[in-house]
Amino acid sequence: MNFPGSRALAAGHARLSDQAQRPWASALLLCVFFWIVAAAGYSGGIQKHGMPDGARGGGIEVMLDASAKKPYVYRQLAPLIANGAERVLPAAFKDAAAAAAAPEKTYVRVTSVLKPEFRFRYICVYYLSFLSLFGSLFVLRKILQAYGLSEWICMVAPAMFVVAFPYVQSGGGYYYDQIEFFFMASAYLAAMRGRIVLLLGISLLATLNKESFFFFVPALFPLLNQRVGRNRALAASLGALFVAGLVNAALKFYFFNSAGVAAEFKLFRNILNYLNPLTYLQFENTYGIVAPAGLSVITLLAVAIVVLRGWRTCAGEVRRHILIATCLNLPLFLAFCATGELRNLSLLFVGFVVLGGHALQQWFAAAHRTHGAGADARLPL
Repeated sequence: MNFPGSRALAAGHARLSDQAQRPWASALLLCVFFWIVAAAGYSGGIQKHGMPDGARGGGIEVMLDASAKKPYVYRQLAPLIANGAERVLPAAFKDAAAAAAAPEKTYVRVTSVLKPEFRFRYICVYYLSFLSLFGSLFVLRKILQAYGLSEWICMVAPAMFVVAFPYVQSGGGYYYDQIEFFFMASAYLAAMRGRIVLLLGISLLATLNKESFFFFVPALFPLLNQRVGRNRALAASLGALFVAGLVNAALKFYFFNSAGVAAEFKLFRNILNYLNPLTYLQFENTYGIVAPAGLSVITLLAVAIVVLRGWRTCAGEVRRHILIATCLNLPLFLAFCATGELRNLSLLFVGFVVLGGHALQQWFAAAHRTHGAGADARLPL
């Protein structure tokens, strides 16, 4: 039986259904999904370490005042943006933003934000760091799409890494970790597309955020070589190294008289710690739940499985990128970083996400081969 107006309702439903299938609707759903993922990952890090608040060496207060110790004081991008916003924005806007954000209502570790002289600048850095993590999801999705992975893997693989990011921040975590991750992902994407001018601009900003970007540049050579040829790739790599080195040198010169040292040698202490089996049996609280620390036997086993599964199917340029990054990152990690601070293996993060995407693709391809491509396909556990 047709009720009055039923045809009009059916036609309206069809039009709405058609709109829901359009690209703008898919883009909205993707933004919502990535926003939730980034909020979860970022919240886990803030809950664990704060910004960090109150730390005398590299805490948010001394960073905003440029009185931090070396090497933390070199990481000036976010403080410069926050201090600039503090100077140019009207007081009414700053007061409204500070009242609306109020992270202290959620996190007990957020204490510096309660000080009026830091409040607005703190919130600027807080959201700059979060938006960097949010933006990195879109960049990583583009990278995985370029390697021909399925659309859902291009969303899930970056999301899994971002949710795991607080576990990577074992033993310490800083607001510039997320910004560093965004710039490294952006530099990888620029290199694999052959966008040399963009890469040079990223090199400037990324080094202003953290000096480690200088060592990431050589690992981009295989990507550039694949897109623009050896000579242009070499010129682009040297140009990016020059920009990063120039920024690095300028920062070290400007903060020459700051307290602290540019790098603390920890090699022998780390060798002893990494030879101790108890190092891999530590626990810590992440997301409010006690779990194995970032550097644990479970983490090492999971990483090994991802690498072994993804290595065979990923592109040669990815393998070369990871090998170069490993050769650069591991010696620095052993010589200058605290034991178990996995966040300092950041040169490997983008490559690991790519490997993770290939590992997931292989895993589910095995499920389809074993059980068929129907709705009842199960994972081969």
